[in-house]
Amino acid sequence: MNPREILIEVAADPKLLGTIRGMVRSYLAEAGFDRERTDEVVLGVDEACTNAIRHGCRGCEDLTFRITFRADDDWLEIELLDSGDPAPPEAFQRKPRTPPSDPSAVQPGGLGVYLIYEVFDEVSFSSGPDIGNCVTMRLKRPGHSDKIGLRDDT
Repeated sequence: MNPREILIEVAADPKLLGTIRGMVRSYLAEAGFDRERTDEVVLGVDEACTNAIRHGCRGCEDLTFRITFRADDDWLEIELLDSGDPAPPEAFQRKPRTPPSDPSAVQPGGLGVYLIYEVFDEVSFSSGPDIGNCVTMRLKRPGHSDKIGLRDDT
């Protein structure tokens, strides 16, 4: 597969999350991901978008965020850049916790970031180039071993 890039700019409106989920699902299917892995990734991207809307853009629908999809033979990358207030660095630290066994005991605050780290092979957070926050989420393409450049053809 040749490197490709799709870039979309989206209003910070939670009503658009369903459309974004559909786009992510289609992109992953075309890239060869199975349904189970696609479902996990869609959930992770949905969480990242929700965080951008809720925290970066503070629910202001006049603001936007950008989603960029990139793929090559080895990796699929999804980058999210919001146009809101930069988050403090500690907001992006991986929290080594597991979800409670009782779903009703789940409390807001950090579980979504934990989920993003669990779903993707590589995750990086940073401040945007001028404003906002940037999260880059990377996945190894199906059929690739842990070492990039080596295919698992068995």
